[in-house]
Amino acid sequence: MKRFVVFVIFVALAVFFQSTALYDKIGIRDTAPDFVLIIVCIAAFLTGPVGGEVLGFVTGFVVDVLSGGLLGLFAFTYTLVGYGVGLLGKRVYGKSVLITITLLFAVTIIKAAILTMLAAIFLKPGYFGYFMRGRVFLEAVMNGVITPVLFVIITRIQMRVAE
Repeated sequence: MKRFVVFVIFVALAVFFQSTALYDKIGIRDTAPDFVLIIVCIAAFLTGPVGGEVLGFVTGFVVDVLSGGLLGLFAFTYTLVGYGVGLLGKRVYGKSVLITITLLFAVTIIKAAILTMLAAIFLKPGYFGYFMRGRVFLEAVMNGVITPVLFVIITRIQMRVAE
């Protein structure tokens, strides 16, 4: 339980940071890394599908409420991502950083595809905002670069909490 609290604290910090004006300034070509997605994926990878699913849903719901958009888009997306990454984390032998980098790159593209499909269905027919001007690939690369740092920080804090 203490280990899961570490993820909740990191997610709260990520949601807070992504809602500040400073977050908008760290981007490249109007694209910034998705810290919330990174934390949810690391949590799901380390805790399994149920932990990833629960954390993904709660986090996505909070992001939906704060964004003011259609309620449920991020909750649904992060729930699917959390569950899928958790299932994969149970099947992968070892919890290496290289696996999480590759995983985050792929999950970022999957997240963009899910959000684009949901936006095209519920908001604007023909919407392809995430895939325009290579934004999703730039975000995937940034997520992949940031992931090892957060993975190491989170796993070290979890080891200390578990002691």
